[in-house]
This record gives sequence, structure tokens and C-alpha cells, in this order.
Amino acid sequence: MRRAAALALALLLLPGLAAGHSRREIAARAALLAERQVQAAAALRSVEDQTAQDATQLAALQAQQTAAQARLAQASAALEKLLPVMQRLATQPAATLLAAPLPPADSVRGIAIMQGVAATIAAQAQDVKAQSAQLAALIAQTQASQTQLTAAVAQQQQADAQLFAQISDAKPDELADADPAAAAAAGLAAAQHKLDTLPDAVTALVPAAPTTALPPGGGAPVAGRIVIHYGVPTLGGPSTGLSYATAPGAVVTTPCAGTVMFAGPFSSFGLLVITDCGSGASVVLAGMAALDVAQGQHLARGQPVGTMQGFSPADPAHEPHLYMELRQNGAPADPTAWLAAGGSG
Repeated sequence: MRRAAALALALLLLPGLAAGHSRREIAARAALLAERQVQAAAALRSVEDQTAQDATQLAALQAQQTAAQARLAQASAALEKLLPVMQRLATQPAATLLAAPLPPADSVRGIAIMQGVAATIAAQAQDVKAQSAQLAALIAQTQASQTQLTAAVAQQQQADAQLFAQISDAKPDELADADPAAAAAAGLAAAQHKLDTLPDAVTALVPAAPTTALPPGGGAPVAGRIVIHYGVPTLGGPSTGLSYATAPGAVVTTPCAGTVMFAGPFSSFGLLVITDCGSGASVVLAGMAALDVAQGQHLARGQPVGTMQGFSPADPAHEPHLYMELRQNGAPADPTAWLAAGGSG
């Protein structure tokens, strides 16, 4: 009798145990696939760093070329005003000097003035020549830099394709492993108008916790350079995050492990991801052209979350901008040291 009861109980529990076992398998598979993405993204970062350097170099050369063109135009305009005088002196020097009969002293003074004008013309002509040579050199450097950037982008795109294939393969398991409560929380917050501002969204979506040390993490979220640091004055007040000028088409990675609480378009920030890193800490990443994550998805540190605007042949030097914030219980915190402690991402 007891055996029959035990068997009946086992049969009742079996579907739940099987489902639990399946969920553990899915979670383990998703974690393994996420770690492969982390490794692929880390390998890609060095390629993207080169693209970012080439884009920055090209932008600098284009700025120098524009400045050189302006200087050449200014020098040419100054020389152009003196061309009639120069032509008259060259063809009829005596007639020019005798056009208005003057006393000997004044004639000598006139000769000296004309000599000075001639010297000025010669100097300005030399300046135009030098500016022209500098501009020609800059044009050649710019063309070489543009060719170098195009090659770097091609190499990056080849590596991107391999990473994106991994992301696509992992997506079913990652979505199956996602936390449905995160998506529900985002939907509820939107219905209650708690996603009107970024601080409101972070406060509504990320659970508060006793103030402790930041969870493990760090590492730059994207290839590029910081153009706006934390706390510097901006039109909206002191900056509460970091802004990066990134490599075109760069892959954005999360600086912390955690759960995606929001993924999608947000106000004026474009495509935005909010990750709950645990211990009340959260990371905001905004300005991406495409997202590779969904609400509720569990992330490993360094896992790709999206990509920046791609390379444009019409504007090859364009560097997209990524905005990043670190918040502790909803309040902004300086992420500089935390990111640096985590290495290169």
C-alpha cells in the first residue's frame, strides 16, 4: 500500500521535476552560450579599437584639411588684391613710377614703397605656395587614412558576422531562460507612467538594496574614447554619466552581469538598455542603433547588448556616441574607477 502511494506521488511530481530539470538545462546552455559571446566580443574589441583609432585619425585630418583650405583661401584673397599692381610693375615699371611727376625726394620714397609692395607680394605668393603644398599633403594623408579606415571596417564586419551568428543561435535559449517578472515590471511601470524620465525608470525597475560595495564588473562598454566625463558641465547641468565617441558599428557590451530590466526606445535617448547588476546597482546604456537583448534576459559581464550606427561611405569619419550611466539605488555614481578596475571589457 505504501509502495503504491509512493509511486503515485512520484508520478505526480515527475512532470514538475522534469520541467525543473529542463529549465536548469536551458539556463546552463544559455550561460554557456553567453560566455562564448563574451569571448567573441572581447576578441572583436581589438579590431574595433583599430577602427575607432582610424575614424578619429580621419576626422582629425579632415578638420586640418578644412582649416588649411580656409588659410589658403585667405592668403589667395590677400594676394589677389595686389595682382593689378604686380602686373603693372612687371610690364611698365617706368610708366608706373612717372605716372605722376614728383620731386626727387618723393620719387625716391615712391621707389622704396614700391619695393616694399613687391616684397609683400613675394611674401604672400610664397605663403600661398606653402599653404597649397600643405593642403596637397593633407589631402593625400586623408585619402590614405580613409582607405585604411575602409579596410579596418571590412575586417570588423567580418568578425561581426561571426559574433552575430552566435547571438542568433543563442537567442532561443536566452529567451527561454529570461525572467518574466522583468518584462512584467516594465509593462506595469509604463502603465503607471513611471518611465517618463530616466531616473524614474531606474527607480521603478531596479530594486533598492542596502548600500554596499558595487558588484563585480567594469570594463569599457564599447570601443572608442570618452568625450564627456562624469560631472563635467553640460547644457543640462553636470553630466551624470559618460559619453563615448565609438567605432562605427561597434558592439556594445554590458560592464556587469545582471538582468535586463528594460530594452527598447526611450524618450530622447534612442535605443536604451537598463541592467540590474544586483546590490541596488544598475547600468544604463543608450544611443545604440540595434539591440541584441530582451527584457528579462540574464547577462554575463562583457556580453553584447547592441550595436552602434554603422560605417557610412558618405561620412566615413562619423563616430557614433554611446551614453553610459552607473546608478546606485537610483542615484548616479561616477563609473570611472569601476570601469577602469574591470579592464578593457
